[in-house]
Amino acid sequence: MTPNTEEFIEMFGDINLTLGMLNKEDIVNKEDIYSHLTSVIQNTDILDDAIVQQLIYYASKDMRDSNMLREIRMLAGEVLVSLAAHDFNSVMYEVQSNFRILELPNEFVVLALAELATRYVSQSIPFMMMTLLTMQTMLRLAEDERMKGTFCIALEKFSKAIYKYVNHWRDFPYPRLDANRLSDKILMMFRYIMEKWAPLASPMQTLSIIKAHGPTVSLLLHREDFCGYALGQVPWLLSQYKDKEIDFHVTQSLKQILTAAVLYDIGLPRSLRRSIFINLLQQVRRPCCQLRFLISTLFLEPAAHSNPGELMEFFDEQIRSNNEAIRMGILTLLRSAVNAEEPRLRDHIISIERTVKIVMGDLSTKVRNSVLLLIQTMCEKSYIEAREGWPLIDYVFSQFTMLNRNLEKPVKTNFHENEKEEESVRETSLEVLKTLDPLVIGMPQVLWPRILTFVVPAEYTEALEPLFSIIRILIMAEEKKKHSAKESTALVISTGAVKLPSPQQLLARLLVISMPASLGELRGAGAIGLLKILPEIIHPKLVDLWKIRLPELLQPLEGTRENIKK
Repeated sequence: MTPNTEEFIEMFGDINLTLGMLNKEDIVNKEDIYSHLTSVIQNTDILDDAIVQQLIYYASKDMRDSNMLREIRMLAGEVLVSLAAHDFNSVMYEVQSNFRILELPNEFVVLALAELATRYVSQSIPFMMMTLLTMQTMLRLAEDERMKGTFCIALEKFSKAIYKYVNHWRDFPYPRLDANRLSDKILMMFRYIMEKWAPLASPMQTLSIIKAHGPTVSLLLHREDFCGYALGQVPWLLSQYKDKEIDFHVTQSLKQILTAAVLYDIGLPRSLRRSIFINLLQQVRRPCCQLRFLISTLFLEPAAHSNPGELMEFFDEQIRSNNEAIRMGILTLLRSAVNAEEPRLRDHIISIERTVKIVMGDLSTKVRNSVLLLIQTMCEKSYIEAREGWPLIDYVFSQFTMLNRNLEKPVKTNFHENEKEEESVRETSLEVLKTLDPLVIGMPQVLWPRILTFVVPAEYTEALEPLFSIIRILIMAEEKKKHSAKESTALVISTGAVKLPSPQQLLARLLVISMPASLGELRGAGAIGLLKILPEIIHPKLVDLWKIRLPELLQPLEGTRENIKK
């Protein structure tokens, strides 16, 4: 924001007072001073040039002063970088003057250069060649862990800045620069770090290399002549999956590499893809929600995009294992893949359905719940097709009735714990039925008329409310189409391998269920609604008879309801 005249005068005096305090040797208050200055600089559009130059001098001096507390040096560096918004060239000159060839630089000078490249990409790129040439001569001088980690941070930030320039150079306000010269230097430094530092790195240094790995390899992939080397470094990254403290960062770097591979249309070797799949499957089983989310959303989208067929082959192979954790991981990933709505994955709907069928006999409550949630997502996203889809719908109903069957069997675990787990499966299956949209593309062909098989059996009584709703929606939609179409598109009874209930069974069942309607039970009201619209669907010859007999059958119920109202 731009201060008015009075505010400017007050601020000018305030900064002059602050400069006077910075000129003193007393360091007690410098932490507060630099915190205050950062706020002022970042929230002011205009600063006097003389003040900017003085602030650059003091901030640079204190940032490099090894006698200062580390916190003060970091804050001084933040002030210096913030001043670049007011005079970038002066700040860059100050930092570069303390960044000299064949001299080990101050740690905070390197961090300031890295932060300048992050915040001011456009202004930093013209200086990048000089920075990289100088930094290349410094790597072999770094011996302590902190300095090596600082260079890794710089490599990470520089790679991100150059990557942005490579892919968006048209947005930069100057003639196109030769980005290959920059990536040449990045490759040299990355190769040195991977060959000299990585094999003997401490856990802290390894984490710094991991964070730099993804951005650097992603940048190198834009060069066809660098692709082989860059992809050859991915196995090292995968081998770092062993510490929960850094696994998230490994996955984040891997995500950046895969995203770049998709952007540049680079096909990963089959052996590498398989290694990536295996490692990510192991990670998705971890309890860390943040890590699972990253894998599901940031890996599966590019993986499903680049080679969905191979991904499905891998899932099919791995899910045949009897390992509960592996099956849970695959079902979780499949659900995320379907949710991502990757167009190429739609060519493999039948493969997904067949993969799900492999585990439909698994008695694990965790696996069954995961299968139900996956089927729910598949229904929502139109991943159920007529030929293979019905067994998945049938599975939802079967899990609803499985509670009593499983509790009748002797179990080794605690009975009450087992009952609670089984109830969770039942609740999930009921929720799937309640949320199922029968008019999603492809669903009417899957559901009709086989959905009628669940009306008569007593074990499905508790599920009749959503079941009646599904049937009613299907029939009403078909009636609407029939009235608006030139030719009848009425639902046709085509049982296939499913044995449908007879008209007499349907009539008897609906009449019985409709009895509690007088008490306000929704299930009964749903049965009455179906009684009024089903006759033509069951048999055309019933229509005339239905008009006469149905009111007689429903009269006692309607009379009861009237009495209750009185």
